[in-house]
Amino acid sequence: MEVFTFEKSYLERLKEAEAVLSWEGAVIPASQVRSEWTSYVELKIEPAGWQAIWKIPRVICEDLKLRYPTIVYGYVEQVIFDELKAVFVVTAVQDNDVHMPENNEVSLVELWPTVQQENSALNVDTTAECLDRLRFFYSHVWMPWDKDYDDDRDWVQMHLQARIQLACDLSKNKLSRPLALHMRTLLAEAKYIQQRLEYLELDLSDAEPESDDEAVELNDNGTEQARRQQPKPGSSSESSLNASTLPVTDLMCLHLRMAIIRSEFEILENPEMRRAYSEMQSNCVKRHLLQRSSGKTARPSDDLLIERAPIGHVVAVPGKLQEQLDLLLMVKEQIKPDTQIQLANTLQEVLSICQSNDDILLSPGKHTIKFMEHLNDNGSLRGLVMPEAILASVMDFSKLPVVSSSDEDSTLLVIDGDYAVSQIVLDCRHVRRGILLRQGTLTMRGCRLLGDGNSSTQEGIVCMPGTNLELKSCIIEKFAVGISMRPRSGAELGNVQVKNCHTGLELMEKTVSINLQGSKCCFDSCKLGILADGFAQGQGNSKKLVSYQQFQELQRSVLKCNNLLGNCTFNNCANTIRVSNESDQLLVQRSQQWVLEDELEGENKENTQVA
Repeated sequence: MEVFTFEKSYLERLKEAEAVLSWEGAVIPASQVRSEWTSYVELKIEPAGWQAIWKIPRVICEDLKLRYPTIVYGYVEQVIFDELKAVFVVTAVQDNDVHMPENNEVSLVELWPTVQQENSALNVDTTAECLDRLRFFYSHVWMPWDKDYDDDRDWVQMHLQARIQLACDLSKNKLSRPLALHMRTLLAEAKYIQQRLEYLELDLSDAEPESDDEAVELNDNGTEQARRQQPKPGSSSESSLNASTLPVTDLMCLHLRMAIIRSEFEILENPEMRRAYSEMQSNCVKRHLLQRSSGKTARPSDDLLIERAPIGHVVAVPGKLQEQLDLLLMVKEQIKPDTQIQLANTLQEVLSICQSNDDILLSPGKHTIKFMEHLNDNGSLRGLVMPEAILASVMDFSKLPVVSSSDEDSTLLVIDGDYAVSQIVLDCRHVRRGILLRQGTLTMRGCRLLGDGNSSTQEGIVCMPGTNLELKSCIIEKFAVGISMRPRSGAELGNVQVKNCHTGLELMEKTVSINLQGSKCCFDSCKLGILADGFAQGQGNSKKLVSYQQFQELQRSVLKCNNLLGNCTFNNCANTIRVSNESDQLLVQRSQQWVLEDELEGENKENTQVA
């Protein structure tokens, strides 16, 4: 099954948006933008009866405890033009264990019409092209705070061309990597907050007292039931007042964070301010290098930024004198005698000024970061502690080097080249993803990744196409997905424990190669040990989903399989191995990549799951 896809230049995108929002020179305020798109959609989109793929938003996946992204197949029963929404009826899912309402009220930008339609008389080509325009505008141009602009300001004149130019610059890597990643992170967070606000406000409105007629009408509407959290069994009406205070507090915090994002983004939206921001970052690095250059008093110059030999950065939290001396003795054992050493107070400081091939050594203690760059070029991040302490059954974080996020970022560490991490605890409880491996080979030894244990969308390690992962003596626990392998990625796992995850290991396509060295790899207390998605099964096996108890059974069942090596054990797993047949996928691989293009763009690349 395929969906309609479109390749357009940014100049074409600008002309399309101007055609929708043109008033022959008249001022178009922000409050009028939605009305113009509504009128355009009414003229172009078929009102009902067309088949499509629905990409379920993250907030709904979290409420329904589904993996994210999740896509399902169905048809549009009715288009609600005034709200730019549609009533979507789900008719097919990939996994029979996924349960969700049949009728759902969804945003039009979440729908991707399929090429194959049951009713050939429908003008689906025009519908798909209209949705493509609408999706680009609300994904890259319109911001959640735009609706709050004053009506006496011309929104189109002020923002349309500048926003599309910014989307072009981000796509073509015309901005510095730290600035581009920072802006993408702000945009992703703003859109997620907006979705969360809509659902919290919906829950609060549902909790208000209502008349009997309203209650009957609401209960008859199955569309919104999917988006409400049902009260827990045993809850009493006496606790409703206390229970309602949490959403109100969340709303206040989300509105405050949105205001902060808005003020920062509106500054960076200006090209001149973006240049000033990049120059300020560059000057900060120069000043730091000047201060570090043996007391030189010369003015900062570009000569200070010439690449130097790798050095070792030692990051130590405050401690007693003897503890610091013991720490330096351990540093002496781990580095070469002729290596230059730089002492630092915080890991964030080191990451902002170090070269990508430097070695970073961390003392026991908590190290918080908000990192806007990548790790690569054969550098390393090492903890100054024995490996046995990291892998102990009982952890004392105060005695271990722990790296965590200082904010609720999307990803803790982004790797885009060869890099090594050892003897480190990665506390991923406040991020959506622990490690994103974009390029190169990541080697991890004696590490522990810790998730929050509650999210249905959180991932431990995501390996993008063409990357390689080497794990030795590591523990990954309490994630929705422990390790996710994208097409053409590879991994070697030796003595790795994946514990208390919803899905321990996810193989997204038959081109993934995995080597479970020996039989020391273990999946412990996972709901599903291994998910193999889109693997060709042997002749006579046409089942939609196939389950196996041993890894060797999977090796024997997959056609022409020479990239699944080794063995592993499963302890207390509800399901060990599940395989979705290649011949029964909802979408072909090319269409699946297009559907998730907005998630795969730039640094914030998300994993893929077909429900």
